[in-house]
Amino acid sequence: MSSLVLVDAGGTIASLPDAQGVLVGRAGAAGLREVLAPAARAGVIERQAYAGLSEDMEFGDAMRIADLVSEAAAEGAAGVVVTHGTDTMEDVAFLIDLFHSGDMPVVFTGAQRAASLPGCDGPANLHDAVAVARDPAARGIGTVVVFGGRILPARSARKLDSSGPEAFGPHGTAIGRVDGHGVRLTATPRRAPVFEVADLEPAVEIAALGLGSSPALVDALVAAGVRGLVIEGFGRGNVPTPLVPAIERARAAGVLIGLATHCLEGGTAPAYETGAALAAIGAIGAEDLSARKLRLLLAVALGGGRSLVEAETRAREWLES
Repeated sequence: MSSLVLVDAGGTIASLPDAQGVLVGRAGAAGLREVLAPAARAGVIERQAYAGLSEDMEFGDAMRIADLVSEAAAEGAAGVVVTHGTDTMEDVAFLIDLFHSGDMPVVFTGAQRAASLPGCDGPANLHDAVAVARDPAARGIGTVVVFGGRILPARSARKLDSSGPEAFGPHGTAIGRVDGHGVRLTATPRRAPVFEVADLEPAVEIAALGLGSSPALVDALVAAGVRGLVIEGFGRGNVPTPLVPAIERARAAGVLIGLATHCLEGGTAPAYETGAALAAIGAIGAEDLSARKLRLLLAVALGGGRSLVEAETRAREWLES
């Protein structure tokens, strides 16, 4: 049996309660390999990437996971399972998918209930993830999230429930199911050309808009030195009309602009006046990506010292592939 690498990246599945019963990050390795049944444990190599809760992760922590995935692929591992906190699992899984091109499946999973609580879901999710990573049919699926029995592509997976065991969706984007009777894959995810692994540009932020949002939000972020800015607008990627000049000023200042929607489905398009105005100045429409994932795409595109023009070209090529 080929080896399978289990990457411990902290999160609820590895958390511990403090004296007041509040969940906190573990200081050392979680030893999650021992959670697996003996048959599932065979050939599993555990490595630690991060200890703590995922809301505290930074780009460097995520890139440590990317490095371990690259190492596992170079070693010929059959697959990689990453146990990760659910708060930023969708971000890091997508980031890994931007870098990982091989047939080796990379499977993210975690828990909504810690091991110290009744009904903890981590062991079941971990067994499911290992089953997917080892299944021959999973070769070539890229990076996925396995949670609550569903197999979701990293590109579409989003945390939809803050506490329930079926945390991730949208369910309609699932490419298969897994349970005690095995893995059933029903589709192959769309995979785009990958980026070479390089340091991310940290100065990329999201401006999430609401009713009556002020242009001052955009101006403040530009004044703070952002190189990339994702506007999370309404509907197809619409914004309040007074924000258009501020976004134009940001673009003129050399900021890479992305335009996303708060909606779960439907994506962006220059269908209305403000969305069309932003497209005309070069804003990159998110299409089906969430604002958080578009931010990561821009951070990767701007990484490695790329210029605004180079980054815009790479981001558009990825979205159009």
